[in-house]
Amino acid sequence: MNNDLFIDLGNSRLKWTTGVDGGMGAVAYDRRHLGVTLDREWAGMAVPDRVWLASVAAADLQHALAEWLHSTWGLEPLSLSVQSVACGVSCGYREPRQLGVDRWMAIIAGYHHSPGGVCVVDCGTATTLDMVDGHGRHLGGFILPGMEMMRDSLLRGTALKVAAEDDDVREWGTSTASCIDLGIRKSVVSLVEHSVERMQAAGVCDPGVVLSGGAAFLLHPYLKLAHEYREALVLEGMKRFVQELKH
Repeated sequence: MNNDLFIDLGNSRLKWTTGVDGGMGAVAYDRRHLGVTLDREWAGMAVPDRVWLASVAAADLQHALAEWLHSTWGLEPLSLSVQSVACGVSCGYREPRQLGVDRWMAIIAGYHHSPGGVCVVDCGTATTLDMVDGHGRHLGGFILPGMEMMRDSLLRGTALKVAAEDDDVREWGTSTASCIDLGIRKSVVSLVEHSVERMQAAGVCDPGVVLSGGAAFLLHPYLKLAHEYREALVLEGMKRFVQELKH
């Protein structure tokens, strides 16, 4: 697996890593020019032995990636999918294939970091939250718009005109822009804290909190619970999943 390439293809960002201890690369991409982005970002990369893919992107983008891999390296991506049980975690969805594979990989990695129970929060184009108990049972979770999407949707649907402001930490909004931004961030924080409190109150477990995703930094000043940020959580889960596949 030392020379394998792992790809997390999201709706707006591409992330990848190589080898067991490889660092992570990440880039925002224009869906019309994915091949140009790959030419630039992966120029000079050694041809991998295998390419593993976890993707929630549209079919045309997956096809464009597969075409690039085939024409450049003569390789076909090995797409990962959700199983009912993997790496000590059982999927809480009635239909496991309906769960996004990126969420599944993040859940697997999050549970590894907090095996006594975990709340996995991924802040990307969408914000997702998943709860796993101390026995590896995925209990389910929530999906809501990403924080940027919430803000854009509010501004499009109203006559509000706001200018960007300094992103300082405060308790209450004192302008329209800060009221919007704080309302969005604290709504996500409240959902995380409520979910953890529910697990604790029901005696299920005392879950750790693992954050990931490009917008997770927006939550740090407001989330009072102890938490860990893992930038490459989906890729970590992919590696564990593939290791299990090979055994």
